[in-house]
Amino acid sequence: MILTGQQPAVGGGPLYTLVKVAHAVALGRQRGVSALFWCASEDHDLGEAGHADLIERNGTIRRCAVDLGDGRASVRFRPATLWWDSMWASSQRHLGPGLGADFLRAQAPLADEGMGAWLCRLLGILFPGLEAIEGHTLRPRWAAAWIRAFDQWPVAQLVTLRASLLAAGADDAFGELIQAPIFADEPSGRVALSISEARLRLARGELAVLSPGAALRPILQQAALPCTAYVGGPGELAYHRFIMPLYAALGVTQPELIPRCSLTLVPSWCARACTALGGSPAEPERLADLPPADQTGSLAAFDEVLRRMRGNPTLAGSLRRLESERTHLARRLARRPGIIKAGSLRAYLAPRGARQERTMSLFQALWEHGPGLAPRLVEAAAACAPGEHRLVLL
Repeated sequence: MILTGQQPAVGGGPLYTLVKVAHAVALGRQRGVSALFWCASEDHDLGEAGHADLIERNGTIRRCAVDLGDGRASVRFRPATLWWDSMWASSQRHLGPGLGADFLRAQAPLADEGMGAWLCRLLGILFPGLEAIEGHTLRPRWAAAWIRAFDQWPVAQLVTLRASLLAAGADDAFGELIQAPIFADEPSGRVALSISEARLRLARGELAVLSPGAALRPILQQAALPCTAYVGGPGELAYHRFIMPLYAALGVTQPELIPRCSLTLVPSWCARACTALGGSPAEPERLADLPPADQTGSLAAFDEVLRRMRGNPTLAGSLRRLESERTHLARRLARRPGIIKAGSLRAYLAPRGARQERTMSLFQALWEHGPGLAPRLVEAAAACAPGEHRLVLL
């Protein structure tokens, strides 16, 4: 299989969740294997999961922040209904009518459907043939892997590797991994466990409760569902460098790590606006407002005609009408740069100075472009080299 994954959030998560899946599906088709999405709904970072960003045409970012409830329970215990109404209302208010609104309405969360379960259901509809699962459903397969993690944790190798990576300027991904990061994942909360506590839980047969931390999750993913390749973002692959010794130590085959592609959505109105400014959506940082010299030249030519007419009294009536037209023209020209603002286009294509997919919610992408966006993303991803950035003209 070709594997990729992401934790769920309000609105399903950022656009790059769809990009990851599209890349995995495209790669699977090229290699003649299945694609699988691992939904990391054991995550309990509500600060990250509790909001979605919408980008208006003028580049303004509108955040839909939702109260997902109290406590430290992971997002798989948080119903998607908690955010649905707010997300729907925000999309109507800030995005207007959407090509995919009816499609999304048909995917409204079921009663008590968790955020992870909703995302898996949505992706299964958008990408036929994709397997989408929540990681916690595979915990019964991890008994042997847990014992190896308890007994064969390569502390010395991990410490040495971390020191060398930090010395080379890498950001510290996990801190000191002196033992396997293990949690009890229950509706009442997600709590870190010591090795002795985890052994006791395992002895009691509580496999459905034991949950890995981020540093161990990729290894258990591979132990439960061996894949040939993993499609990950730049942050994930950077973190992965810190845990490479775990594969051999725990007897798990290491997959090929493939940097996901990057895709920017360019609606037709956006492409036309970039062309009008003499630029390209491929280089939004080069877009600039229309120069004022264009206005000055147009008005100067008009003023010269009026100057010549003022010496002829037989043209007095026509002169008054043309002077009125000149006033209207000046007003229109003054407003002209406001029709297409380079700054607005830059903010739409590269919000906060980063790739669009990191800010825009996948909910917005589907709201504006409909479910037909999914095959377009697969098509674009199939043409990308690993880590390549491309535009998707819509």
